[in-house]
Amino acid sequence: MTRLAEAISPPLVRGQRRRDFRYVAESFGPLECKLAIFNAYFDESGKKGDHPVVSFSGVCVPGSKLQEFDDEWRSLLRLYEIRSLHMARVSRLSEKHGPKMPRGQSPTDRIQALKPFADCINEYLEVGMMQAWDVRGFNALSERVRRGLGSPDDPYYLAFSRGLMELADYIHSDDHISLICDDDRETALDCYRHYRGMSHAREDVRAKFVSLSFAKDDYFPALQAADMVAFLCRLQARWEFYGDRYDFRALFTYLTTEKGLGYMKWFIMTANEEQIRALSESLEHPRKTLAVRK
Repeated sequence: MTRLAEAISPPLVRGQRRRDFRYVAESFGPLECKLAIFNAYFDESGKKGDHPVVSFSGVCVPGSKLQEFDDEWRSLLRLYEIRSLHMARVSRLSEKHGPKMPRGQSPTDRIQALKPFADCINEYLEVGMMQAWDVRGFNALSERVRRGLGSPDDPYYLAFSRGLMELADYIHSDDHISLICDDDRETALDCYRHYRGMSHAREDVRAKFVSLSFAKDDYFPALQAADMVAFLCRLQARWEFYGDRYDFRALFTYLTTEKGLGYMKWFIMTANEEQIRALSESLEHPRKTLAVRK
């Protein structure tokens, strides 16, 4: 499992910003020594049976800085007179979501209304990780390759396992990770199974992860932030893969544009059908692949 799982990362990262997450540890060095727990909040967007692209994305923050983010996010919710922020809902322009997001609002005005939430993410959180996988490409993986990856039946679990590896690589060797995922009755139990499998296969995952939990995002601002990140990542991937236009591309760009030192760092990976098929072929027939490269 380990060799194939590790092979999934480097070939799929595209673009200058879309580097392998392992680059983070090399470029930033260790996190501050006082850290004990690094909080990672992740959510999915898109179901395998309903959408051509599945996203598993999240935000990460040192425990010492989490309360500042929570306070700022909740102050925005009070200002907007909404209980929580869910992108699938607020993206529906025909619906009203508080006085600042009235029914019939234009895409441009709705994006302007959402920018303070994007600013809150970039100012108070530390790292954003985005993944998007093409479902047809995932379905084309051979049985042998799937077995080597832990036999996932949904690209969500492949992205989940990959996320564990990258988080383990990111943090300082003396720090630990508490992973919180949005509670979903369809995926939670299998997520735990893959979590146990990765812990068994990789010593770093076993040593660095101290908890895995599932929570309702209404009560956790960072899960609402992860929801925004995952939603925009999926739509952006559909635009890149198939040319599907969407109203919130300007918000994706605004959110993920690097703001400089002291702000959020973004790492994005998208894998379209062609890339996944090529990866499957290289893992299925490594000798053939090497011969071609010569």
